[in-house]
Amino acid sequence: MFQHDVGLPAGSGKTDAISTAQRFLPGRYEKPFIRNHVVAEVVETLTAGSGCGVVLVGEHGAGKSFIAQRALEQLGPDYAVVQIRGSSISSKLPYGALSVLLNDLDASHLEHPLMVLRGLTQVLHNKAQGRSVILFVDNAHDLDELSSMMVAQLSAGAHVTLLAACVDLPHVGGDIMGLWKDDLLKRMDLAPFDFNEVAASLGHEYGGRFSHTAARALWSASGGNALFLHSLAREQIKLGTIVRQDGVWVLGKGPIALTGEIRDVVKARLNRLSPGQRDVFELLALAGAVPLQTLMNIADPQDMDALQERAMIHVSHEHPPMVSVANRLSAGIVASVVPPGRSAELRRRLTAVLQDSEQADAGSSAGVAWALDCGEQISPELALAAARMANNSSDPAAALRFLHEIQGRGAVSRVAVESVQAHLSANNSDSARRVLFTLDSAAGEDIPLADWTSLQLLRAELDKRSDSTAADAHARLQEIGRRLSAEPDEDPAVLDTAWQRLRLAEAELAVFEGRYQDVLSMTDNPGGSLLDTEAGILTASLRCEAMAVTGNVIAALGLGKQVIAAAGSVALADRAVREIRGRFLLLMLLSAKFREAAAFLAGSSGTADPQERLGGMFEIGQGVLDLHAGLLDDALPRLQAGTEQLLAQDPDSVAGLAMAAFAYAAALQGDEEKASLQLAELAQLQPHASWLVGRMTRYFELCALAELGQRATAIRGLVAEADRDTGSSALTPGLLFLSAAARLGDRQVALKLGSLAVRVTGTFAALCVRLSEGVKESDSEQLLAVSKDSDSAGNAIFARDAARKSVNSANDAGNRIALRIGQRTQQSLDDRFGSPKNGLHSLTTSTLTARECEVAVRAAAGTSNRKIAEQMHVSVRTVEGHLYQVYSKLHVASRSELKDVISTPAESARLG
Repeated sequence: MFQHDVGLPAGSGKTDAISTAQRFLPGRYEKPFIRNHVVAEVVETLTAGSGCGVVLVGEHGAGKSFIAQRALEQLGPDYAVVQIRGSSISSKLPYGALSVLLNDLDASHLEHPLMVLRGLTQVLHNKAQGRSVILFVDNAHDLDELSSMMVAQLSAGAHVTLLAACVDLPHVGGDIMGLWKDDLLKRMDLAPFDFNEVAASLGHEYGGRFSHTAARALWSASGGNALFLHSLAREQIKLGTIVRQDGVWVLGKGPIALTGEIRDVVKARLNRLSPGQRDVFELLALAGAVPLQTLMNIADPQDMDALQERAMIHVSHEHPPMVSVANRLSAGIVASVVPPGRSAELRRRLTAVLQDSEQADAGSSAGVAWALDCGEQISPELALAAARMANNSSDPAAALRFLHEIQGRGAVSRVAVESVQAHLSANNSDSARRVLFTLDSAAGEDIPLADWTSLQLLRAELDKRSDSTAADAHARLQEIGRRLSAEPDEDPAVLDTAWQRLRLAEAELAVFEGRYQDVLSMTDNPGGSLLDTEAGILTASLRCEAMAVTGNVIAALGLGKQVIAAAGSVALADRAVREIRGRFLLLMLLSAKFREAAAFLAGSSGTADPQERLGGMFEIGQGVLDLHAGLLDDALPRLQAGTEQLLAQDPDSVAGLAMAAFAYAAALQGDEEKASLQLAELAQLQPHASWLVGRMTRYFELCALAELGQRATAIRGLVAEADRDTGSSALTPGLLFLSAAARLGDRQVALKLGSLAVRVTGTFAALCVRLSEGVKESDSEQLLAVSKDSDSAGNAIFARDAARKSVNSANDAGNRIALRIGQRTQQSLDDRFGSPKNGLHSLTTSTLTARECEVAVRAAAGTSNRKIAEQMHVSVRTVEGHLYQVYSKLHVASRSELKDVISTPAESARLG
C-alpha cells in the first residue's frame, strides 16, 4: 500500500518509508505538461509555512496524482516525502493505509489512538532527519476512519504538511474535512480539460498538431477527462481512426471507436460502484435520458445523489428535469457492454413506470435504439420520429437504422425524405440519388404536398452540389413555385410552410451563387419575431451575408450577432447551426474583424457542442487570424492541420480556402517550396464551394503569388478581381482585393482604393480610406498611424505594408526623423513574419538597389569595406560608392545609424 519514491509505480518493491523530494529534472517527464500553473500553486502552498496543506479534488482520471507527483518533485532536498494510498481493501482495515509506517511500532501501541499518534510522530521525526515532512495521501476518499483521523491529527499538529487527492470531499473522513472547514486546508478543484487544454495536451503527448475536428472529437468523447483522453487517443491511433498526415493528426472517415484500453478503463470505474449505483448508471447509459421523477420511481435517491456528487450523472434544468450520464464516452461504452439479459431487465423496469405518453419520448433516439436492441417492435411513426431526431443530431447511421425498421409499413415519401437527408449528412450524394431514383420508379403513390416539397428541395440541393447539374437547381425551385401556386385548396398551414421553405431555398441558392442583390430583395429585413424559428434564423443569416458583401458591414455584423444569439436559444438541427456559425465567422474574416473573430472562435470551440455544429471554417479560422497577426509559427501548423483534415472531410467545401491560406502563410515565412506546392495542388482541386468562399480563396492565392515574387502579376490580378466584384455590387470583397493591390502597388491604385472604401462601412474600410489619403498626401506620419492601428486590430500584414509606404514617403520628403521611426516600425513588423526577405523588402524594391542593399546589410553587421569588397568580388572604391548612395538615400551619417535602420543578418542579403 505504501509507495516511497515519488513517481514510482505501486508495487515497485521499495521498503523505505521516507524519501527525499527530488527537484524536477528536465527529461524525467520528456513531454511538457499543460497545467504547470496548478503545480506551481501546490508547491507555493506546501512551502508557505502556513496552514495544513492542500487537497486536490477531481474525478477519477482528472490528473490529481500526476499533478501531485510533479509538485513533490520540485520541493528539493529540504523536504521528506511520505506517500500513502487509500483503497477499497485498506478502507476496511483499521489503520489500513498506514500499515507500512505502523510496522515499526509495538503492537500494544495500536490499542489506543493517542499511542498511535505518538508512535507515528516519532517514526516520522526519526526518519525525516530534520527535514520537513510532506504527507501525500492519494485516494483520500478511501481512507479508513482511523487512518483519516491520524492524518488529520498529524497535519493539525504541524508534524506534517498534507497533500491529499480525492474524488470528492464529502466522502473524505470528517477529521480531514474539518481541516478544510476551518480554512487550514486549501481546496483545489481540478475541472476536466477544456478544449484548448485537450489540443495542447494531445500535441505534447503525440507530437504534431491535431486538427480541430480530431481534437474536438477526442475532447467530446472523453469529456475532458485526462485518463480517458489519452486512453482514447492511443486506441484511435492504433485503429487508424486518427491518422498522421504530413506531421499532423486528422480524423479519418470513421467515427471514434470505443474499444480496447478505454473500454477497460470505463469498466473498471463501473466496477467500483455499488449495485444500486450501477443500476442507475447502466439504465441511463442505455436510455440516454430519463425524467427525474421517473428515475426516482425506480432507483434509490441515495444512489442517485452519490452519482451526482461524483459528477457521474447530470440533471438538466429543463421542464421536466431530465437525468443523463455526464460523460458521453462512459455512456457509450457502458451501453455497449451491458449483457442482453440485464439490458432487457433494466428496460422492463423503466417501461413499467412510464406513462403511455412518455413511452415515445423516453431517451429520444437513444431510447428507440435501446428498444430495438431489446427486440421490441416499434411503430413506424416512432421510427420516423427517431430518424428525424438522429438526422438533426448528425447521426446518419442511426437514422438509417431506424428507417430500416419501418420496412414498408410507413409512408414511402417520408421515409425517402429522411433517407436522403441521412445520406447527404454522410456526404454520400450517390446513395441519396439512388433513393430518389427508387422513389421515382415506385408506382403511383400520391405524395402529400409537404413531402413532395421536401423531396424537391433535396433534389435541388443535390443539383447544387455538382457543376454538371447546378443549373437544374433553378428549374427545380421554379417547379416547386408553380406547384404551390396551383394548390389553392391545400391546408393553409401546410401551404404557408411550403412557401417559407421555398423562399429560404431560393435565398440559399442566390447566396451560393453570389447574387446578393437578389438576396436582399428576397429577405426584406427579417428580424424581431422572425428569429424564433429555424427558417427565420437561417433567412436572417443569409441576409446578413448579403448586407456584408454589398458594403453594409456595420449593420450586417449587428444582425449577425442577433442571429448567433437566436441560434443559441432555439432548438436547431446541427446542419443549421453549422451553416450559421460558419457564415458569421467568414463574414468577420472578410471584414477584418479579427479580434472579434478570435473571441467568437474561442467561445464556440469551447462549447460542448459536437464538431458537426461548427463546420469547416472552424478548422482554419484561428490559422487565418494568426496569419494576419504575423504569428506564422502558429498559423502554419494550424492551417496545415486544417488543410489535411478538410481533404479527408469537407462537408462545407472549404478545402480550397484552407490550401490558399496555407500557401500565403508559407510564402510570408519565406518557404517558397511549400507555398508553390500548395498553389499547385489548389489548381488541381475542384470543390464546388460557395461564391464567397471562392472569392476568399482567390484573394489568398493572389497574395501568395505576390510574396513569391510575382508581384506585378498579382497586382494586376487583384485589381481585376476588385473591378469584377465592384461591378456586381460585391463591394466588400472588392475592397479586400483592392486593398491588397494598393498596399503592394503604386499611388494610382491607392487613390482608387479611397474611392471604393468610402462606399463600405466598418473599421477596415476606414483604415483603407486613411491609407489612401496618406499615400495621396505623402504623409508618412498618417501612414505610420494607419500601421499602428492596423496592428492593434490584429492585421499585421496591413500594418507592415502601411509602414513600408510610410518609409517611402519619409524618404522622398527627406524627413529624417519620420524615416527613422518608420524604418524601426517596419523592421519590427518584418521581423515578426520571420522571412529573411521581409527585412529587406522595402529597401530592395523602393529605396535601395539590390547591390546597395547587400552592401548596406554587410556594413550594418560591422564588416569592413575591404572585407565587403572581397566577399562581393568588387573594388573597395565600388563599396565606398555604394555606401555613399546608401547613406544619402537612408538619411544616415554613420555605420552606427545604419545599424539602427538595418538589423537583418548579412547572410540573408545575398541578392546580387
